[in-house]
Amino acid sequence: MKPKLVIILALIVLSPLAVILWLGARVVRDERLMVEHRVEQLMRGELRGVAETIARAVSDYEQLVLDELNSMTTEREHLRQITRRSPYARQFFVLDARGRLLHPPVGEPDQLTDREREAMERTRGIWADGDLTISARDDAGPSSVVQQAAADLPEWHVWYWQDGLQMMLWQRREDGVRAAELNRVRFVSEIIAALPETEAATAEIPAWRIRLVDSKQMPLYQWGPYEPDEGARPVVEIPLEPPLGAWSLQYHATDEGMGAAVAGSVLLNAVIGLFALAAVLVGLAYYFYREQSREMREAAQRVSFVNQVSHELKTPLTNIRMYAELLERDAAEEDEPSRWHLGVIVSESQRLSRLIGNILTFSRKQRQALELHRKPGVVDAVLRETLDHLAPALTAASIEVRFDAGAEKEVLLDADVLEQIVGNLASNVEKYGAGGGRMDVKSDQRGETVTITVTDHGPGIPASERERIFRPFYRISTSLTEGVSGSGIGLAVARELARLHGGELELLPSARGACFRLTLHCPLVQEDDES
Repeated sequence: MKPKLVIILALIVLSPLAVILWLGARVVRDERLMVEHRVEQLMRGELRGVAETIARAVSDYEQLVLDELNSMTTEREHLRQITRRSPYARQFFVLDARGRLLHPPVGEPDQLTDREREAMERTRGIWADGDLTISARDDAGPSSVVQQAAADLPEWHVWYWQDGLQMMLWQRREDGVRAAELNRVRFVSEIIAALPETEAATAEIPAWRIRLVDSKQMPLYQWGPYEPDEGARPVVEIPLEPPLGAWSLQYHATDEGMGAAVAGSVLLNAVIGLFALAAVLVGLAYYFYREQSREMREAAQRVSFVNQVSHELKTPLTNIRMYAELLERDAAEEDEPSRWHLGVIVSESQRLSRLIGNILTFSRKQRQALELHRKPGVVDAVLRETLDHLAPALTAASIEVRFDAGAEKEVLLDADVLEQIVGNLASNVEKYGAGGGRMDVKSDQRGETVTITVTDHGPGIPASERERIFRPFYRISTSLTEGVSGSGIGLAVARELARLHGGELELLPSARGACFRLTLHCPLVQEDDES
């Protein structure tokens, strides 16, 4: 199998597979992203539900603390008694309308209990910063200090002290402020009690874990069957509402939980489809290969047959041409009809000889057996002899030949090759450029480079066809070529012979007609060579 054919068949198979593989990868990626987005939305929705549960627990706890605040009096012993009994607050505080702390009695240090001293130590920053106090001028009355619009609305104050987050719930009143420092352990316990205990997996997310973490990302509570690695980042994380804004809910899940299984099934289907497509393409490639091989065998058989026929025709055609030329030479001058008939026979036999020569040359080229046979000669002499042989046919087509000789030095060349190239060019002028009525042939010799131009004045060749006409068996499809016989290998053979001779054959741009330039490498014959 030829390498070029192998490459073509490989491209037929691999190119669609590569495209399908790329599209399949994109489909899998998009499917995975879609599944991950859907799962992430499910996770986020579940976390919002948990956050609402925590918010309700906080609201319930807040109401319990407010009930205790509302039942308080400003009597010191009563405040200490309710503080000792309260499961929800560690310490209660009372401030007057000007923001002065009335209880615990900081103005009487010796009257403070140990519990109250500890509470004052924990809340020292609050009183130093005046967070719960309301600044007022010394001459301002109580009505200007306490805002009646916010009299019964509780508010939260959050701060950090040693063991973590501390919270205080306080409420303004006409006579001042009532505040309760929350029992953090009881507060967290109430929240955790409201959270689910289940560890069952769901169909959408088979391996997951939800964590309630504090401001230091330390888990306060977690549930779910999956145990993430230490330091693993959550898939989804949402903060809680105040007063727990520093806390957050995290959702951890495995890759399977994020839709890898779904994407994997898509990938499996894509791979199966890819293999099926590959099998179809391989089958098609094998079918094309078998058909192409069959056509190549048939073409080789036809070429072999044509070669054999051409070889068989070459000898009798040579004899016909030779005897016709002898008859033409010996015919009486006054017998014009006979001389004309003989001229036609000679011209047509020469045309047929060129056709057979092209076929045999092309066949040898296909077998990589083209060779040059250089001998001393003059380019202009070969051109004159060739044009003389072509004269009857060109004259019959009403084509005037003008020859401008400029290569008169003796060189080493293959005269048969030059004759075959020029014969092909002239034959094309006869077929397609006869309407111009003239063919110009010009030779030029510079050193070892010989340049020959053959120009006609016919309709010319379109610019888009300038390289295609040198392809084997290619013929321009125009009204000019309809009904004109030809094999389509003349110019291909001519260019191949020119390159074999160290030169080139090319079509030059021209305003009218076609202009072919032939260059040949012809070493000069030295005196030593002549001797």
